[in-house]
Amino acid sequence: MDEREITIVKGGRETPFSRGVLAQTLSQAGAKAELAHRIASEVRAELLAEQRFVVEEEEVLARVRAKLQVTDALAVSLLDKWRVLRESTEPIVVLVGGATGVGTSTLAADIARRLNIQSVIGTDHIREVLRRAISPDLLPVLHRSSYEIRPEDIRVPVDDEERVLFGYRAQAAQVCVGVEAIVERGLKEGTNLIIEGVHLAPEIILNRFRDHPNVCSLVVYLSDEEVHRSRFHLRALGTSMRRPAEEYIAHFREIRKIHDYILESAVRSGVNEIENLSIESTSDDAVAFVANRVYGIAEKAGRRPSSLLLDANRG
Repeated sequence: MDEREITIVKGGRETPFSRGVLAQTLSQAGAKAELAHRIASEVRAELLAEQRFVVEEEEVLARVRAKLQVTDALAVSLLDKWRVLRESTEPIVVLVGGATGVGTSTLAADIARRLNIQSVIGTDHIREVLRRAISPDLLPVLHRSSYEIRPEDIRVPVDDEERVLFGYRAQAAQVCVGVEAIVERGLKEGTNLIIEGVHLAPEIILNRFRDHPNVCSLVVYLSDEEVHRSRFHLRALGTSMRRPAEEYIAHFREIRKIHDYILESAVRSGVNEIENLSIESTSDDAVAFVANRVYGIAEKAGRRPSSLLLDANRG
């Protein structure tokens, strides 16, 4: 068999065929990794057997769709929707809320990778900007972590049992002024973006954009407290955390109280909630939710002259 290199072309551009890139594209669209690699290998073998050394991208994708139709028909629908989302000129804003430690930043990064969204903003960063502009004398709540707000920071009589949630809601309301401005600017300028963090309280900010067709709001949670607790230690091992895990664990009761409030608030507000037991399945659910939510407007919008296989590894 001739082992010459296969070239994929689209719109006057070309690139060598890569099983890895094709498998990555299928995985990003929601196909399971084993199936994605198998289909990529089968497509390459077929093209070599037919001595097709220059192939249009559309033909490669048509072969992929035919194989997926036999093995995983649901993945065909996901691939089609995912492709429309990636090429749509309609802006998409994804808001990922959840308590400290449940994995909003990891999930946001994976959604961004799969949907080719370049802008990911954490609400902690928005809070830090506001801190520079507003002194602690004026808004002391803003200058604390959401789970360690003290009675003297609140400045109004609050029962001790209510202090944690009162302080959290107060800080979330302050930070969400910045969130709302960023979302509205993104929609106005047609910029795809993801905002993630603890300050996206459903009844304060997510509910505000619940009916906007371009905004996808979701909340991440962990029902098992011990799983949640263990995530702080795992994160400390895998990253250079600004704070040691022990500091979060010391405030775990407050963090869980905020966690439960966010989840209950999501249920009351009709905001989609996803349990983050594994990043792979959670990301699949999140991308499927985004695809189903905005597919209609994306399909009607203009399409970018982009390529799934030529641009798969480009930022």
